[in-house]
Amino acid sequence: MAHPLTRRAALALPLAGLAAPALAQANWPDRPVNMIVPFAPGGTPDIGARLVSPKMSEVLGQPVTIENRAGAGSTIGTRAVVQARPDGHTVLMGSISFLTAPLTQQPMPFDPVETLRVVSLVSTSPYVVVVRADSPARDIAGFHALARERGARMNYGSAGNGTPFHLGAELYKLKMGVDMTHIAYRGTGPALVALMAGEVDVLFCDVPGATPHIRNGAIRPLGTMVANRIAQLPDVPTLAESDPRLRDYDVYTWAMLVAPKATPDGPVMRLNDAVLQAARFPSVAARFAELGFDYVGSSPAEGDERLARERAKWAEVIRAANIQVDL
Repeated sequence: MAHPLTRRAALALPLAGLAAPALAQANWPDRPVNMIVPFAPGGTPDIGARLVSPKMSEVLGQPVTIENRAGAGSTIGTRAVVQARPDGHTVLMGSISFLTAPLTQQPMPFDPVETLRVVSLVSTSPYVVVVRADSPARDIAGFHALARERGARMNYGSAGNGTPFHLGAELYKLKMGVDMTHIAYRGTGPALVALMAGEVDVLFCDVPGATPHIRNGAIRPLGTMVANRIAQLPDVPTLAESDPRLRDYDVYTWAMLVAPKATPDGPVMRLNDAVLQAARFPSVAARFAELGFDYVGSSPAEGDERLARERAKWAEVIRAANIQVDL
C-alpha cells in the first residue's frame, strides 16, 4: 500500500501541471508583444497600431513593437501571425484586407475566420475616391463621365491586389458598366505617393490615409464609398447618392487586433483590456476622430461574430464579381 505522502504527491502532480499554464497566463506578458501590420507605413492599420501601441505598452508593462510586413494584399503579414506561436506575444493589427485577400485566391491559402481569433475591433473607417488636385474630374459626376470616356485608359490605384480598395473599385466598375485598369501598390502610403506623382489617375483609399493630403490640397476627394455622408467630409457626396446604380454601395475598412486561433483566453483578455484602454485615452481618441476613424470597441466574442458575418458578405461580392487574384 502506498504511503499517504506518496499518494498526496501523486495527486499533486496533475494539479501542478494545470497550475503552470495558469501561472504563466497570470504573469503574461513576460516579454515584448510584436504587433505585425500587414502593410507599408501610412495606411489605416498602421496608423491605428502606432496610435495605440504606446499606451498598450504602459498597460501591459512590456513594449508593444510595430513590425510592417507588407505584400500579397496583406497575406504575407497575416500568414506570419497565423503561423506564430499562439501565446499572445505575436498579434496582427489588420484592416479588412486580412479577411478579404485570402477569399480572392484559389485555393484559399488559409481561412482567416478559422485560423485567427479577434482580440478587439478597434475602429472603423470610411473609404473615399480621390484624384490629384489638377485632375479634370472636379466632382463625382465629372468622374463618372471621365470613367466612361477613358475606359481602360484610366488607371486606378489601390493598396494591393485583393484588398477592399481593389474590390470596391471592381464593384464600382460592375455596377456602372465601365472599365478601368488596376495598378496595385504595397499599401495606402505608396499608392497615395503614386497618385500624387501622376502614375495613376484615381485612387480608392481610406479616409485616415488620405486626410493629410486632402488638407494640404494635394488631392481632391470626389465621393465617399459608404452609404451616408461622413462628418470628416460633410460636403463630399457618397457614391451611393450619386447614381441609382450605386444606391446600395457601402465599402469601408477597420482597424482590428487579432491573434492566432489557439491563443488562450488569458492573454487575449489582457490584450483586449490594453487596446481598449489605449483607444479610449483622451489624446488617442481625439487623434482617431481627427483622422477620420470611428471608435468601435468590442469583446473578443463580438469581434469573432463580426468577422464571420463580414466573411459571408465579402465572399458573395467576390463570387458575384468573379474576382480572383494570384498574389
